[in-house]
Amino acid sequence: MKKWSNEQTELFCRQLSMMVSSGLSVEDGLEILARDCSDPAQKDELLRIRDQVSLGESFAEALQRSGSVEKVLVRMVHIGETTGYLDQVLQALADYSQRMETIRVSLKNALTYPVILLLMVVAVVSVILFKVLPVFNEVLANLGLTLSALSRGLIQLGAALVVLAGVLALAVLAGAVIIGMIRIRHPERSVLSLLSRMPLIGSVCEQLALAQTAFALSLFTRSGYELSEAMQMTEEVAEHPRVRRQIHQCAQQMQQQQGLSEALLKSGLFKESYARMISIGLKTGRSDDMIALVARHYEEDTEEAVNRFLNTVEPLMIVLLSLIVGAILLSVMLPLMNIMSSIG
Repeated sequence: MKKWSNEQTELFCRQLSMMVSSGLSVEDGLEILARDCSDPAQKDELLRIRDQVSLGESFAEALQRSGSVEKVLVRMVHIGETTGYLDQVLQALADYSQRMETIRVSLKNALTYPVILLLMVVAVVSVILFKVLPVFNEVLANLGLTLSALSRGLIQLGAALVVLAGVLALAVLAGAVIIGMIRIRHPERSVLSLLSRMPLIGSVCEQLALAQTAFALSLFTRSGYELSEAMQMTEEVAEHPRVRRQIHQCAQQMQQQQGLSEALLKSGLFKESYARMISIGLKTGRSDDMIALVARHYEEDTEEAVNRFLNTVEPLMIVLLSLIVGAILLSVMLPLMNIMSSIG
């Protein structure tokens, strides 16, 4: 069974949370959700989960059997059923899925805009080089004139820049195809982990992974997990290789009876200021609230990282386009100036 998207998971958890908090049973809630679901595949899966629950299985067991959601979410649902706070856990899972979707959209936007700009540069300059300039050369030939060596050199420079831009565009498209093929063969590998070592976008991916880590840690601590166990579960959620290693180091240090704030500082997982904030929360008995606050700060940091990336790429594309168009215009204007001076 194909796993549900973040949007589907969010809607499922949020609606079921409202129904459970209103006094409906999980079985009745699943029946209503299946009846209102517009996606045939998800509707069939909801009915199968409902049937398993009606046969005596727990909701968590039915979810695990379906394979529609991540294992971490199944464990959270099990905790909610055990403690009697299933509605609150489902609400927290809905918020978590919403934030994960926000991270996915941010990564998509960070990749889509530069690719579109690059393709536009290639398209515009290709039209000028291969459609407009041949006509201009033909006009000059009819006038008995030829391009000077400088003009020909500028045209060759423009053509070389176009080739460079085309190679970059092909490299981006080839990278997208390779990532898609890897995802098909290894669905457990996320796009975030595959892009983590790419230039420029690598730092954005790391910031996205830190936001994901902070959200997950906040979710687990609010759901009643001990800090050390919450950190171990967060490692299962992490997708970025470097962030995963730092979480593992942090969890190991906590197992050696070190506090969360000290482990965060030594592993370098969170910024020092954020680690200090969590330390203050631990001392005042408000660690859950402080970790949630850190998660919100990382959400803002992620937005800033994406904006910095876009603000870096856009001028580069504009400079590239300006160089190419400027070289072509000079190659056109110099012969015209020669013609005008000869007429004068």
